[in-house]
Amino acid sequence: MPETGASEGDPLRYNHASPVVVARLRWILAACALLAACGGAEGPYPAKEIRLIVQAAPGGTSDTVSRVMGSLAESRLGVPIVCENKPGASGALAFSYVARRPADGYTIGHAPVEIAIVRSLGYADLGPSDVSLICMVSKTAPALVVSASSPWRTFEEFLEAAVRERGGIVMANSGIGSIWHFNILLMEQGTGARFTHLPYGGSTPALVSVIGEHSDAAVAGVGEVVSHVQAGKLRALAVFDAARSGVLPDVPTSHELGFPIGAPAWSGFFGPGGMQENQVELLAGAFEAAFGTEEWAKLCRERGMEALFLDKDGFAEFANQQQRFFEREIPKLLRLGGA
Repeated sequence: MPETGASEGDPLRYNHASPVVVARLRWILAACALLAACGGAEGPYPAKEIRLIVQAAPGGTSDTVSRVMGSLAESRLGVPIVCENKPGASGALAFSYVARRPADGYTIGHAPVEIAIVRSLGYADLGPSDVSLICMVSKTAPALVVSASSPWRTFEEFLEAAVRERGGIVMANSGIGSIWHFNILLMEQGTGARFTHLPYGGSTPALVSVIGEHSDAAVAGVGEVVSHVQAGKLRALAVFDAARSGVLPDVPTSHELGFPIGAPAWSGFFGPGGMQENQVELLAGAFEAAFGTEEWAKLCRERGMEALFLDKDGFAEFANQQQRFFEREIPKLLRLGGA
């Protein structure tokens, strides 16, 4: 007869085992099975899809960079990278969201220049040193555009009107505290012009506003404006950089015109603070492999972006230097803009 607690077919049925021994053996086997199941579910990193949080609205440079780089990196990682847009507060909503996620490598974010700005604005107590920077992949120069039906055909004509009609020109921007908003403030600081600022939730709606003549002008990345310029919907008056843009070669630079103004946007990736080193290196390696593809080079040419790869250490040095720059300049610019 089987011992009490055992049944026919029970793998723990044997003639001389006490109920206590049987119970203990069952507990050990159950614990081992649970550990095996947990280990099998996770597996080596990454074992499931990775969420990539984008701080801007769909359609702009941040969104395009994130989706293209994510798509190209998937094959190296062997799992999907799914982009989610969380615009608002100059990126602070998305940055804070990612920073609060578990540091397990399954939620990362797009890291634009605004990650070096939001603390100075008081939008979030967060900066490059508070997160796990992964890598940087590009820089983008700003461009000033007006509607194709605008009376201003040159940067000089535009500035003359902005100085003469102080506040009379409505400038759309991609959000108060965004890099393109600060480029408008830099233009005011460097030229004596004054504008009425109209913020939107990203570059795409700001440019649509200019095309629809709800605002007079906007500053956005050359890659964001080029298709509208080529389609005859917008007119580019200047690129705020020292060198001309490859996608807008006929548009003069602010430096050429005697106004050395402009601060570029840039794109990289980050995760919550405290990510494991091997996870950061694996992600950086996947993005670096994507960076080396012809698809990425083609996108940079088409969008007027400068392809620039920095690993986590180089990115940290660059981003923290940018944060110090904005900590110095933002108080002056916000006083100027009345923000």
